[in-house]
Amino acid sequence: MCHKVFLLFFALLASLLVAAQPMRKSIAKNDSTNFKIQTNYLSNYVYNGRSDSLKAPYFYTTATVNFTNGLYASFSLNYLLTPGQTGYDFSELDLGYYYYVGEKISGEVYGAKYFYSSGSNLLSGNISSDIGFTFNYELPFINFHNSFDVFFSNKADMQLVPGFEKEIMLNSTNHNILSITPTIYSSFSSLNFYESTISRRLNGIRNPKIKQPPTAGTLQSTTNVDQKGFKLLSLELAMPVSYDTKKWNISLTPTYAIPFNKITTTSVNTSTINGISKKVTINSTPYSENNLANIFFFDIGITYKF
Repeated sequence: MCHKVFLLFFALLASLLVAAQPMRKSIAKNDSTNFKIQTNYLSNYVYNGRSDSLKAPYFYTTATVNFTNGLYASFSLNYLLTPGQTGYDFSELDLGYYYYVGEKISGEVYGAKYFYSSGSNLLSGNISSDIGFTFNYELPFINFHNSFDVFFSNKADMQLVPGFEKEIMLNSTNHNILSITPTIYSSFSSLNFYESTISRRLNGIRNPKIKQPPTAGTLQSTTNVDQKGFKLLSLELAMPVSYDTKKWNISLTPTYAIPFNKITTTSVNTSTINGISKKVTINSTPYSENNLANIFFFDIGITYKF
């Protein structure tokens, strides 16, 4: 099934590229300082091709200011919509700089800080901050895009996301632009984030709305990924559709994520009762990781530009 979807996507991408008009710049220079506010609905939170067994939809709002010198700042609030766990989950502060080298090369350098609620059980919820950059190279019929990040948690993680995309104008009149952008991206990452995620969950679900059974004594867990390395974790096929006016933007991004390389973990549970400690080693690989499945999700949003 994955192979058929992959071939179908490439056939569609190739047919679109043949008839496509020249692509707009992925990053447009600002003639003046501008501000925009955006609201989105995300049907499921997916990270490196992984999601929780319980679907995690989000409603989030982002405010962004862009300056003429290329600097920008944005802040987002993310509200979890999972039944029984609804409420503010995390927020993100981003600071960055857009750069341009000639007519074909552009990108950004950025840093981010994450803030979580005390009840957050986010899959990537141990990541406290991030620094990274993107590199875009405009080819005659397609855009080559790379992003590289270093995520900080208990240990640092590196992530590389290379891919190709092509923005195609379906309609362009005055300030009204309708476009579609076939994209294909892969995600490579080290796996330290997964150790801290599994340890956190074994040491007790953060969400205070989920009642935990009473326990006697204490239980502490530490987790190690069995086969560490810098690995291909996912391939994502997406088809963003965007409609722009002078002040408004409406976007829809359907995405099909294909996970790779099952991440197995081993944990050591240390229980202490009446001052006596006992260690037990277990296979702590989650069911969802043992049974990797392709995931379809979408993001729909609306933006107002001041």
